[in-house]
Amino acid sequence: MEARPLSAPYETYLHMLVDLHRLMAPARYLEIGVNEGHSLACAGSGTRLLGVDPAPRVVSLDHPDWSIVEATSEAFFRERDVSDLLGGPVDLAFVDGLHHFEVALADVLSMEPHAHPGTVVLVHDALPIDKPTSERDRSSVVWSGDVWKAVVLLRRHRPDLTVTTMDVSPTGMAVITGFGEVVDHSWVGPAVRGLMDADYGDLVAMGVERSLGVRPGTPAVLADLLPARNP
Repeated sequence: MEARPLSAPYETYLHMLVDLHRLMAPARYLEIGVNEGHSLACAGSGTRLLGVDPAPRVVSLDHPDWSIVEATSEAFFRERDVSDLLGGPVDLAFVDGLHHFEVALADVLSMEPHAHPGTVVLVHDALPIDKPTSERDRSSVVWSGDVWKAVVLLRRHRPDLTVTTMDVSPTGMAVITGFGEVVDHSWVGPAVRGLMDADYGDLVAMGVERSLGVRPGTPAVLADLLPARNP
């Protein structure tokens, strides 16, 4: 197979996810919102997979080491020990659960105690297409919800993290790195309340690219965003 040019955009977020697994070869992978398991299937055979979903639709997976916890992410993080289930800290995580920003934000912050400086956390649906597809209540086939607000808040309140949104089809992918600091989360409640009523028009007024840190969805950009690996 011919190698993809570094400047050629990924066809979809799943193509990006496959490439990321190839680049990182993570030992431990956590996914919030597994649905039918298409994104779980992007992982290599040497990665331990843990999925979380209140109503998973995964029938089988061609992988030697995978498990799924049937629960909401809130209940999962409250009742289960992530590092214990995975056998160590999270190397790569993918947040693709309920498309409400306060839930996506909580998922990222709940993962933080199980992260290390080399951890990469992805948040799907970070780049909305338009107002109808970015409403909190679903009314379209393609639906990103208001997940973009979680990206805005992390960029505003967590300068210790690097939060970048890659423009990959159909609705973008945020890439978050820089974990490792002990951080006060007292900002979360007021910040969520302050952005709850914002909509797509407000994002446009703020400036989409500036507010979300948008970069092209290419292999070159992805490689540039990854933490340096220990020699």
